[in-house]
Order: sequence, then C-alpha cells, then structure tokens
Amino acid sequence: MESLMCEFCCAQDCVSDVSRRDFLKTGTAAAVGTAAVMSQTAFAAELKEVSEEFKPLPKSPAKVTVAFMYPPREVVEAGEFEDFWAVNKWSTYPGPYYEPAQREMQFRAKIEEVNVRLGMEIDFYPTFYTRSAAAQFVEQMKQQKPDAVFIFCFWNTMQNWVAEMCGKMELPAVVYVPVGASHQLPNAALANSPDLLFIHSFENWSAIEGALRSVNAHKKLSQSRMIRVGDYPEEKITVPSCSNADRLNVEIAAVPAHIYNDLFDSVADSPELLDMAKAFKAKAQKVIDVDDVYIQHGIRSWYTLQLLKKRYQADAVTIKCLMLKERKPCIGFSLLNSVLSPCACEDQADSLLTMMLGNHLLDRAGFLHNPDFDTERNEYYGSHCTTGLQMYPAYQNKPELPFFIRPFAHMLPKTAAIDARFPENAQGLIAKFTFDGMLSAYTGQIISSPEFTSAGGCTTRFRMDMDKLENVCDMYRGPHPILFLTDGAEQARWFKMYAKLYKYDWKGNF
Repeated sequence: MESLMCEFCCAQDCVSDVSRRDFLKTGTAAAVGTAAVMSQTAFAAELKEVSEEFKPLPKSPAKVTVAFMYPPREVVEAGEFEDFWAVNKWSTYPGPYYEPAQREMQFRAKIEEVNVRLGMEIDFYPTFYTRSAAAQFVEQMKQQKPDAVFIFCFWNTMQNWVAEMCGKMELPAVVYVPVGASHQLPNAALANSPDLLFIHSFENWSAIEGALRSVNAHKKLSQSRMIRVGDYPEEKITVPSCSNADRLNVEIAAVPAHIYNDLFDSVADSPELLDMAKAFKAKAQKVIDVDDVYIQHGIRSWYTLQLLKKRYQADAVTIKCLMLKERKPCIGFSLLNSVLSPCACEDQADSLLTMMLGNHLLDRAGFLHNPDFDTERNEYYGSHCTTGLQMYPAYQNKPELPFFIRPFAHMLPKTAAIDARFPENAQGLIAKFTFDGMLSAYTGQIISSPEFTSAGGCTTRFRMDMDKLENVCDMYRGPHPILFLTDGAEQARWFKMYAKLYKYDWKGNF
C-alpha cells in the first residue's frame, strides 16, 4: 500500500514527508488499499500523451540559515564589546548568568528535533558579535539567498543591529529574542518591522516550530502543481498574484472534465476494486440508503484521482464536481485527504491552497465545508461531504473519525458520501486563504456533529463554539473555508506567523 500511495497520492513529495507514510500504516485508507494494485497500462494507452509542460516539478528542501548573536563574557568584561556600556564593562540584559552559549546549544537541539519531521536544510552560521561580522553575514545571505534566515539574538544592545540587518537582506527573516533580554517594552525596531517575524518569548518551542514550519510550507507550496478539472482547455497557468504578497508560484494544470470522465470509465470492476469497496463498507458504522454499486464507484473515484494526479505530476486536485452524477468523487476525496493528498470540491482553488497550507503547517487533513451561523447561540456551523477520516497526525496514534456511508445530499443518483462524526470538545480552527492577499484563522471548540434531522446541509456536519467573537458572522471570509483539528491555540498561531512572514493581510480571533 505504501508503494501505491508513493506512486500516486503523494506525487513526488512523500519521500520527505514522514506523516504521509505513517498515515498509510493503519486506518481506513490502509484497509481500503490492502488489495493488489490494479494494472494502469490499459488506461494510459487509451489517453493521449500529456504535454511536455506537465513534466514533474523539481522538488528541493527549504534552506534556512540559523545564526546566534551574543558576545562572549570575557569580551564584555574587558570593555571590548561594541555598545555604549563598554566603558563600564557592563553586561546588559539578559546578562552572563543567562549563559548564552549553553542556551545556543539548547535551541540548536530543538531546531534539529523539529527538523526531523520537516527535512529542511539547516545551516548553522558561526556565532558572531561584532558589527563587521554582522555586515559580512548580510552580504553572505544576499549572495546565498536561503529561503529564510532565523536569528537568535541573546543580547539587548544588539537588537537594533538585527533590525538593520533584516532590512538589508531582503529575505524572509525570523528573529527570536528571549524574555529577559529587553528593558521595558520589546524592542520597537524589531516588533514593528515589516521585514521580519519577531518572536519575543520564554523558551517557546512551539513558536520556533511554527516559524520553521511556515518556511517549509511556503517552499513546498512554491514547488506544487494543482489540477483544476472543469470546462477548461488543457493548459498550464499560475496562481494569480496577490495584491500585497509575492506570487505563490503554485502551478495549475487546467484539465477538461472529459479526461477525468474517461479515466473513471476506464477503471474496471476488478476483484481488487470490489474487495476494496467491501473493506471500506465494513469500516462504516452504518450504511444508509446507498447501493453497493455506488460504494464501488466511490473507490473507482479514488483510483481515478490517483491516475489523474500521476498523469499531470500534481500534488493536489479540485474538481467542478456537482454535476458528475455517478462519477462524483466524494469517497475518493475523503480517502486521499486522510493521507494528506489534498482534494477540494467545486473547483475552489483558494480553498485547495488553504488545505495545502494547513497540511504542511500542521501535518493534518482539513475539511472543506460550507459555513452557516447560529445567530441566536453565536455558534458556527459547517457541512460538506469530503472530510478526511484521520484528522490528526498519524504519529499521535489517535483514532479515525467514526462514520456512516450515506447518499450525497443534494441530487440523484444516490452516490456514496461520508457522514463523519467529530469528537466533542475537540480544539479546532477555521482557515481561509483568498487571492486578494488575505489569510484568516479562527479558533474554537467542536460542540457536536448534529443529525440531519436537527441541522441540514451536506453529509458531514459540525457545530463549533468560536473563541472571542462577539458576532460569529464577522469571521466569514467567503465560501469553502477549511476546518483543522488542533492540539490548541499555539498551533493555530502558526497560521498567523505564516501570514506575518510572507506579508499577507491577517484576520483572526487571536
């Protein structure tokens, strides 16, 4: 099963993504895929060759240069450090008993620990403390152009240097200053700079991880290709520029719907497919008014989507799916989303990008949904048909969502879709990226997954109590936001960190 998903689901990227491999070892996605791999040669022969412009995109890890800045104690006590306290041989905050060299070793170890899952190229630059060394660092970074620079400043009077350095490098920059290294308010030049992400905190390992994950996510997005299936000619385009942010560089393969339809129709009712459909049906707690043939069509869509992604060497797919009749991909979308192979409904490219961003930031699947609002209780409501069944990282060993199989909610024929049940009181967030350069995320807690007879909509439904919102409708940022389940507010802040680092307008309740 792992080899199947490496070939199809993850395109070229899963080798460096531990969480994706872990997802395949247990759960519904693995149970569905234990049957032998179907032969794909017959399908490929029936379809025209893909244009040369859809060759595999080059993939390379994000490169981050990490630097630590602080003077040795003996330099300060000799009156040789380059600040206005030198005449007094004074150690400014955080002082020598902070033991900066030992803290450097501690922070290095944490960075390396986080990077075990991310697989970035981390270059630890030699520690420096003079203005000439700072200027040399700036020039080297301008020449080398890493994807980001991460500076740990352990000395109060060096903070203005760091702000100047970040302005000159013109690179994504993260600056970490520990609490206790400033007098009074945090350094204004760093806190108010548009050129960097400033972290001023006490041994905040989550913030460090979030900054690294933000760089990693941006790099992965910039090397991604998504498929949009609809009424299009076959062509390659690029995600539109945002009004106040650099181009995302995500490629789009525009694909005419008949190619998806031809692939779907080419997938035979093989013993392997039928066995997989039976395995999936057996995992459901209940099957409501759905014939077996439509469960089989759901597994057929799972195969079809993988073939489509392989054909275009793509990382993600969105389809104008409402009018596909028996070819609707609800089940296939759910299964692929469970293994972080993102799929989005209704040809919604900005929602698919939000899902891709969350996959990389959180190692978690997202649930694209339509929002609604209980204005009396000030509660959020969402419903749709393609949630992933594993909403947490596989390395956390949490159970999949329990689910029913029921008909797609809106039209005939009664194709199969998932009615999943979210855990009550689970922490979560609602995120949305838009092409005008805005990223939003709002935190809250799952209340329940109400029955259809209590709350209509689509096949999977949830109620959510949002944090710190006087009017829950104020969080609306357009159709098809994404629900992610989290371990708490610290992970939600990673979205805000990403927005700051890459200069998106930010909206949120934290």
